[in-house]
Amino acid sequence: MRAVDCVGALIRDEQHRVYLQRRTADRRLLPGIWDIVGGHLEPGETAEEALAREVEEETGWKVRDVVWTVADWEWEWQGRVRREVDYLVTVDGDLARPRLEAGKHDLSAWAGPEDLDLLMVNRTDGDRRLRDLVAHAVRTRFTEHLRLEPITGPNGVLPGHAADLQRVFADPWVARWYDGTLSADQAAQQVAAHQAGWERDGAGKWIAYDRTTGTLVGRGGLSRIPVGTPTAEAIAELVGPEWAADRLELGWALVESARGRGLATELGRAGLDYAFGTLRASSVIAFTEQVNSASQAVMKRLGMQYAGEIRAEGWAPGVADVQPDAPFAVYVANHSVRRREVDEVADAAVRWAEGRPDVRGIAMAGSWARDAARMTSDVDLIVLTDSPSTYLESDDWLGAFGAVAVVRREQWGPQVREVRIQRASGLEVEVDITATAWAATDPVDPGTRRVVTDGVRVLYDPDRLLAGLVRACGGPEADI
Repeated sequence: MRAVDCVGALIRDEQHRVYLQRRTADRRLLPGIWDIVGGHLEPGETAEEALAREVEEETGWKVRDVVWTVADWEWEWQGRVRREVDYLVTVDGDLARPRLEAGKHDLSAWAGPEDLDLLMVNRTDGDRRLRDLVAHAVRTRFTEHLRLEPITGPNGVLPGHAADLQRVFADPWVARWYDGTLSADQAAQQVAAHQAGWERDGAGKWIAYDRTTGTLVGRGGLSRIPVGTPTAEAIAELVGPEWAADRLELGWALVESARGRGLATELGRAGLDYAFGTLRASSVIAFTEQVNSASQAVMKRLGMQYAGEIRAEGWAPGVADVQPDAPFAVYVANHSVRRREVDEVADAAVRWAEGRPDVRGIAMAGSWARDAARMTSDVDLIVLTDSPSTYLESDDWLGAFGAVAVVRREQWGPQVREVRIQRASGLEVEVDITATAWAATDPVDPGTRRVVTDGVRVLYDPDRLLAGLVRACGGPEADI
């Protein structure tokens, strides 16, 4: 294989945007074009060394983590073929203040899903390869165990996912639910349709790989159900017009070897995060045959609510063949519904505290407290008590918070003991049990201050301990 000539850095921020910079108009190669960070290897450099150097030279930032090798491809200019390797990276530094390399770049920008055409500005040759590479990085998501790549066809940079999609549908478990496998031609057609969906709808399906080993896991994500179809009309009638504005459906198909490990739930959460966080959708549905209890269990773990039943082609109970009018269960995820459940948790916590003299205060922390939560965000509660050991010796009290399972227990420093529970809807609630000394104000513990300044909502404070803490941390006095 040809040696690597140049490297590219797809620098991504917390909003999954990729950093771009405009080449100056007097550059010999591609003047006035928006580009990613990168350049040629110097003599004796490895690709990773060149990557770190180019990032620092062109932005002033330092590479923190090389997350993934996105592409390894070749391109030609003035008769010379060059091999380029592009990496998805995170960096340390002030992302709002890149240090542009004088004489080489004159503007910078962060590109999200709606900014991809910036890469075609002044592109007189119509070459979309860099644009599609950045789109791939912007749309890719990572979960704890998965890398989720937007399904694409071959485009001169990326090899495409037709072969892997065919492998997913060749799996006996997947083929059973989809009533057959895919030929190579059918897989190529589906890949093209998925890619067109990403471009048309701003959403689509991912191919899922194990984040560590690269093993194929399945496919899943979002799609928009075509307007005016019987399925769209039946679902809209069932869940209401709010969903009809976006018509987003969440779905997944995992190979049999990947089942039973919580990966469908991870994939589903990524889809909901994309829908509510990136697309700003108001509602998402998922539906499956009533006989598919496994998928319905995932929908419940995602916090989706059962909305009712529609009829469509699929598997029916007690029948060996696919039926034209099989019963399908429809589930809906709606941020306002989840918000109401979070409020119910808060109210339940207050009622519980009012009957316990040792409980001196309860506060909600984190994203729900500051109205920045995603659909899949957990609820963080801090319980101040004169007797922390009471709640560490028994789980009987967790029923007041709607617990159906204990997810984990964790000790945070000398003062805080976390008990994370899951409710029947799938909502997770982190209850942090701590002594009243956590709210001490003379002085305020640095860890406590970080929690408070990040945003808290005081729920129960009969002795005004939490109100005094908020005031000591420079915030407004709590409004109970």
